[in-house]
Parts: sequence; C-alpha cells; structure tokens
Amino acid sequence: MARPQAPRGQGRARVIDAAVELFAEHGVRGTSLQMIAEHLGVTKAAVYYQFHAKEDIVLAVLEEALEEMSAFVSAAEAETSADAAATAALRGLVELMVSHRKAVAALMRDPEVERIMAAHESLHSLVGRLNSLLLGPSPTLRRRIAVSVVGAGVAQSGIDPLLADVDDDALRAQLLELGPTMLARG
Repeated sequence: MARPQAPRGQGRARVIDAAVELFAEHGVRGTSLQMIAEHLGVTKAAVYYQFHAKEDIVLAVLEEALEEMSAFVSAAEAETSADAAATAALRGLVELMVSHRKAVAALMRDPEVERIMAAHESLHSLVGRLNSLLLGPSPTLRRRIAVSVVGAGVAQSGIDPLLADVDDDALRAQLLELGPTMLARG
C-alpha cells in the first residue's frame, strides 16, 4: 500500500521548516537535500517533488520576507518627506526582522545565501532601495555610519543569543526607540 501524501502546499511548508532547522545547524552549504529528506522521514524524491534544487528552498524561505520588504519599501517611497520615508523604512525593517527571527538566524551571514541573493538582481535592487530610504538625500558620513550600525544591529538583535529570552514585542519596542535616535540627522 502506498504511503499517504500530504497536499503539495503542506509538503512545501514541511520541507521549508525542516530546511530552516538544518540551515541553522549546518549552514546552507552543509545541508543536503538528502539531509532534509531524512529529517522529514521521506525520500529524497519527495523533497525533489517540492523543490528541484536547494537554491529553490532558500528562495522559498526568503520569499515571504522579501514580499513584505517590497511592500514596506514601496510604502516608504510614497512618503512625502525623506525623514518620513526613513522612519517608515526603519519600522518596516524592524517588523520584518522581528517577525522572521528564526529564518534570519538560519540564513544571516551564510555565504551561500549571500551568493544566491547576489545572483538575483531583484533582491539586490530591493536592498538598494531600502538603503537609499534609510540614507536619505545627500547622506553625511555620520548618517552612512548610523545606517550601517542600525541595519546591522536590527539584524543582529534577532539572532543574538543574549537576546533569545526577549519576546518579540519588547524587542520591537526597543528597536523602534533606539533606531530613530541613532538615525537622527545631526
């Protein structure tokens, strides 16, 4: 008798969840499709049915976050002033990082993820648009440094083991208080 199969959508979600766990432990390069299959207790063919390559899984893990990022970047670009645009971009970035802490922890600073993202011009362009919003027109050296520190800090706060006990609401509130202070034009 054949084993029952989950509907394709459920199967994709299970593969993504397993991949995120394994990526966090072994990195993207160190995780094989076979490892994902074994983690799920299915055949490698079952994983191939959902995704044809590991890169497709990485992009699927990033997909929801990138859709959210595209939406908040577009909304921030519609603001009427540079300060309002930067504030909206920062709020969007904080919300994105806090709501996707697990995926960020699994993928952040992974050279394979950076390679995959660099190969997709639309992703690179989206990050450039976000940076432009945070920098504003004619950024000073101070502003450029502040944007670098805030961006890295927001991302790091989601994966920092020293902050693992901080709930999402408290982390979000603190980031939204500290970020604008650091970005204040001076």
